[in-house]
Amino acid sequence: MDIVSIPDSIKLKPATSATITSVFIGLQLAGAIGMSIIFFTALFSQQVKRLASWYMFCASWAISCLSYALLFLAGQIHLSEPRKSICVTQAALMYSVPTLTASSTLTLLIHSWYNVHFGLSRPPLETNARAISTMLLAPLILFSLLLIGFLSLGIKEPSLVHNFGLYCTFMQLLPAKISSLFVIITTFATIPVQISLGISLCRNIDRNNTRSTMSVQTLKMVVRVFTFGFLILIGFVEGLIHLATTYRNTAIDLIMALLPLAGVLIFGIQKDLFQSWLAWMKLLLCVREDRTEGASLSTSSNTSRNQDRSMDKLP
Repeated sequence: MDIVSIPDSIKLKPATSATITSVFIGLQLAGAIGMSIIFFTALFSQQVKRLASWYMFCASWAISCLSYALLFLAGQIHLSEPRKSICVTQAALMYSVPTLTASSTLTLLIHSWYNVHFGLSRPPLETNARAISTMLLAPLILFSLLLIGFLSLGIKEPSLVHNFGLYCTFMQLLPAKISSLFVIITTFATIPVQISLGISLCRNIDRNNTRSTMSVQTLKMVVRVFTFGFLILIGFVEGLIHLATTYRNTAIDLIMALLPLAGVLIFGIQKDLFQSWLAWMKLLLCVREDRTEGASLSTSSNTSRNQDRSMDKLP
């Protein structure tokens, strides 16, 4: 089957606005840094406890942001013809990463739904190693297959890769259609999960209800997941637009670039994270003070020794 090319009348052109490029890259870098900070804080802090799917969620969005900023990180975003290896890699990522973020968000929603819906009536999903492994591996496998496929296409036909201005894409419709279709299916699957999750939340929203099977901390986390789940529906709209049209829309790209930053705000503004950062800052200050005191004592000791030696040399 021949791959349909984009008509000449609507060929992609590099963005000419430096402001748009700066805003887009700034949003992507802010999202990558924010998600990475949240991820590693939860990973290394004993105070922060999160679901396994939550770590996958944060990592996938950080990877997505770095993928969109790859041309900038390589120092070639302003080149009309960037190095082919970089451009091919980014083009492949552009059409495979959206499936990773969409599927990891779906996984987090399903995990949260299970905890809310069943509560204490069933063992935590974490106790089922097979279920957790499947939930975590499925997004990675799908992402890897698409990435390998698009990389193969780019390596075989490097002339198909084009610098859109914000990032590199394929100058053919089929990769965009495949990626958009996967995103639409995955994002659409979140809708019934969110509806069921919303119903379960309404039943558990009253903290004074003795029949509530959720802790307040769990409830707060699920509300955050539920909120971001609605925002991710923007990806559904984006997928429909890319499936129905034959061009990239800068305005949509900027709106989509806001999603990871929204995720940083939704999942990053939490008490246990701030407590961990505060504790680490105090520890860092203590270490610096100890080093300063040690250096001062060493200097004083050396000065005293030099004075003693000077006194010994006197007649």
